Amino acid sequence: MLSCSTKTALRPSFRVIRISINQLPQVVRLCYDHRKRVWDGYFMRMHDENASFRFNQKGLKKFLGDLECDIMELAWKLANPTVTVREIYDTLRKRREIAYTTVMTTMVRLSEKGLLKIVDKAGLANCYSPENNREEFIARSVEHVLEVFLDEFPMESRHFIEKYEKKAAKKSSKRR
Repeated sequence: MLSCSTKTALRPSFRVIRISINQLPQVVRLCYDHRKRVWDGYFMRMHDENASFRFNQKGLKKFLGDLECDIMELAWKLANPTVTVREIYDTLRKRREIAYTTVMTTMVRLSEKGLLKIVDKAGLANCYSPENNREEFIARSVEHVLEVFLDEFPMESRHFIEKYEKKAAKKSSKRR
């Protein structure tokens, strides 16, 4: 399994990545977007062999862990244009018992995954900004999940899409 340090991300901004040579095939598999033929850290989480699409969860929790989801929702809401760990922590601790270091570690991991970016420092604290807005994240995540189904189950997926389009056409004709 690939272990990432706090500065480990393959991004178009060419951040430093620390990996050993035996980890290289895994990094290539996790971070190379074959459609665009570019490196993209955003896909690291989605292509991670440990990642899962959680059908039993609601909303963004289908794509992210519970704490990751809560932190991203707050980052999208509070970032003006940046947000610190302290701001996220202060809001989260009103809802649940949580350690500052847990929030800090999760935000570092979200930046490694390409969901948050470190844009500045306020004293010793990093200032984070969401890499994409909420709608872009959802669109890219849904697109990826659908591509997986279309690649792995092409006939079943096409059958479902045709059935869905017929159903949608019937609904729109009834409204008229």
